[in-house]
Amino acid sequence: MVDKMLGNVLVLSLKGEINSANAGEIEKEANEKIAAHTFSKLVLDFTNVTYVSSAGLRVILKLKQKFDNLAIIEASLVVYDVLSMTGFTDIMEIHKALNRVDVSKAEVVGSGFFSTVYRIDKDTIVKVFNRTSDPDQINRELSLSKQAFILGIPTAISYDMVRVDDKLGVRFEMLDCKSLKAAYQEKVEPYGELTKKYIQLLKTINTTVSTDERIPSMLNQYRDKLEKVKADIGKDAYAKIASLFNNMDDPRTFVHGDCHFKNIMVQGNDLLLIDMDTLSYGSPLFEFSQIYAPYVAFDEDDPGNSLRFFNLPSSFCVGLFMDLLKGYLGKEDVSEELKKIQVAAYLHMMWWTVMNTPENKVRYNGNKKRLLALLPEVNDLNF
Repeated sequence: MVDKMLGNVLVLSLKGEINSANAGEIEKEANEKIAAHTFSKLVLDFTNVTYVSSAGLRVILKLKQKFDNLAIIEASLVVYDVLSMTGFTDIMEIHKALNRVDVSKAEVVGSGFFSTVYRIDKDTIVKVFNRTSDPDQINRELSLSKQAFILGIPTAISYDMVRVDDKLGVRFEMLDCKSLKAAYQEKVEPYGELTKKYIQLLKTINTTVSTDERIPSMLNQYRDKLEKVKADIGKDAYAKIASLFNNMDDPRTFVHGDCHFKNIMVQGNDLLLIDMDTLSYGSPLFEFSQIYAPYVAFDEDDPGNSLRFFNLPSSFCVGLFMDLLKGYLGKEDVSEELKKIQVAAYLHMMWWTVMNTPENKVRYNGNKKRLLALLPEVNDLNF
């Protein structure tokens, strides 16, 4: 039996059969390993468990009685059926073993900081998470994706969570698709037509209402970001931004939160989203601040970032952002709206840097400088 800590979770990995011949020894060993750790959740990893007898079930039940926050993961279909028929799925958290997908020979159709998208065959793509290993977080994204689809937001149809080597992923049905980024690169349609579809996608997202309590407030997320950098920006700037947030409109309409063109697939004449883990509700201002970050802000302190990350020059990404904003608002002069977007975007960039690349002081200080310079020019963040 192998034990390991993942944060506050103790994972015990078992193997082979758990039967009357070894149940006592397994129980004894499990209790010894449990006694050696402090944890908030106990997980039994059944990846290599082939069979569980009634004696094994009694061991699981005793552990459940001692530790209410107990879960079983990676249960094979045979083992899962035993646990289901004996009622264990009604009293505890049990996850079936995930299907394994080989991407070693698959085409990469998109890649980013948090995930990589592979084409498995003509009908299927898999999004593999580079930094997320929490099945609950991924299941939440799957749930939100299905809800968004039902409400009319064009999302790719997600099938299931899968395992790719030591990482987790989500499998989607995508027939003859390519990323919107690739479509711009390959000029599969005139630039203006693709951009019109992009604008319509944003409007569809930002006008769709949901009252699901699982969907978080983007405004509250930005308040949390403000608290994270409070000590660095000074009392006056903090008070100004807090006041701007307090006086913002906060509609119950969706904000995707990461709607750049690597998270959008082109399928026929349609654009479909494949990334829903940042789905929130709130002002469209936040939608554009989250788009401004990858298209513009990253390159401001790291020239060439757009070319490395998107394989497109900064001038293209900046131009696309401005065309999206003008088309969305239906006017040419968007200077006032742009300043509001930048305030939120630079705050987001400071927070992002702290959370993901804290060693990058150039990026952090650059965004701080631009944020503080803009604040005197912005009196509200209503969009």
